[in-house]
Amino acid sequence: MNKAKVTAIKNLVNTVSGVNVDSRFKTDELVKARAMCYKIMRDDCFMTYTFIAKSFNKNHATIIHALKEFEWMIKFDKNMERMFVNIMNKWRQERADYEELSPFELKKQLNNLAEQNKMLNLSLINVQEQCEEVAKFTKKYSKIVSLIEKRNLPEQKLKEVETKLNHVLNGLQV
Repeated sequence: MNKAKVTAIKNLVNTVSGVNVDSRFKTDELVKARAMCYKIMRDDCFMTYTFIAKSFNKNHATIIHALKEFEWMIKFDKNMERMFVNIMNKWRQERADYEELSPFELKKQLNNLAEQNKMLNLSLINVQEQCEEVAKFTKKYSKIVSLIEKRNLPEQKLKEVETKLNHVLNGLQV
């Protein structure tokens, strides 16, 4: 899962900074973009210097140096600071997608999903039964409904028809 996090962080930094952090060049923009990657990987993902270094084909000392210099880079380059804040905001929204779950947590989520599936199936059966009842009702009273629909009655007339139907159904004289 760490490799997926590394790829996601690199892609995010590439997108926001407009450079490719895997490039073999050593321009100012690339150094700063890589430093932002290192900072996220170390401080937010708790990756080791060695792991981060291998992810970039660098030496672990390069990572340590970049992280020591990071605070100074941010302090004197406000554009880099804004970019880093932007990247961190986006990463905070995405990072949950890359969190590893223990087998216990996975089993718990699977059981919850199975329970939700059962409840949805019961709800579906209930809705199907209600649809059957409506279909029976519609079939039974289709002539009355079609007569009313054909007439295109205004709201007041519909209320009068409803009142008269209630009287008839309740046995009252109209």
